[in-house]
Amino acid sequence: MELAKKRHKKIEAFDVVNLIVLTALLVIVLVPFYLTVVQSFMTQQEYIMNTNTLWPKEPTLGNYRDIFVGSTMVRSFGNSVFYTVFGVIFSMILTTTLAYGLSKRNYPGRAIFQNMVIFTMYFSGGLIPFFLLVKQLGLINTRWSIVIPSALSIFNMIILRNFFEQLPPDLGEAATLDGAGPLRVFWQIDLPLVKPAMATLVLFYAVGRWNEWFNASLFLGNAKYWPMQLELRQILWSSTSIVGNIPPEVGRPSFSEGLKAAAVMITMLPIMMVYPFLQRYFVKGVMIGAIKS
Repeated sequence: MELAKKRHKKIEAFDVVNLIVLTALLVIVLVPFYLTVVQSFMTQQEYIMNTNTLWPKEPTLGNYRDIFVGSTMVRSFGNSVFYTVFGVIFSMILTTTLAYGLSKRNYPGRAIFQNMVIFTMYFSGGLIPFFLLVKQLGLINTRWSIVIPSALSIFNMIILRNFFEQLPPDLGEAATLDGAGPLRVFWQIDLPLVKPAMATLVLFYAVGRWNEWFNASLFLGNAKYWPMQLELRQILWSSTSIVGNIPPEVGRPSFSEGLKAAAVMITMLPIMMVYPFLQRYFVKGVMIGAIKS
């Protein structure tokens, strides 16, 4: 009885510490986000008069209008959508097919090929050989330089391979006896069973594609191919150039700090809106992975 009480007290103490730590992390994340939201709706005059206000007295959408008028945010938004959609599709095709193949244990040379694939997760050729390879393929200053070179994540492939390995082989064998070929078994039987894991990987790939800026800064010298993240970096570095592009007919002074905040919010919102649609698959996939491991 006393031992049970001591265990109960330890669990309660851990819960209290855990709650404090998580609350502190929540505050650290939410406070800058909220202040950015507030700043994006402020005018320059109100920002100067009261920088630390919790909400502007007269909220305005002027910063959001100015960011679309004075910059190429619309074009970069379209580029990011292209990179995300086609990048995720291409990545999932490579990931699912490679993971499915490596999950099969009945073909010769599987261990050697698998070790060669996993080796690339720990060691790479380096940045300069990577750039020269992309250049020799003729992908510099093309949209495909963002889609193709970083298409496959070995870590994501290993996750999906583990899910395929956990599937009961009886299903595929029964389908084969009924006359189904390997492609049909893969597409109609095995693939639907790993849908939660695939939804999780789609979310991982989508976030990575949407936040892509490093490869874009290496391979895209032409600004018309820039994604939103690279456009956002340009705005944060030099918002005065945007202010100069805004026509005087708007009849109000432009607010450079508000433009930066509005650009950050515009860049964040699309991927934040996608997450709720994949949340139930994401949670299910994580729970299944935890149980199987």
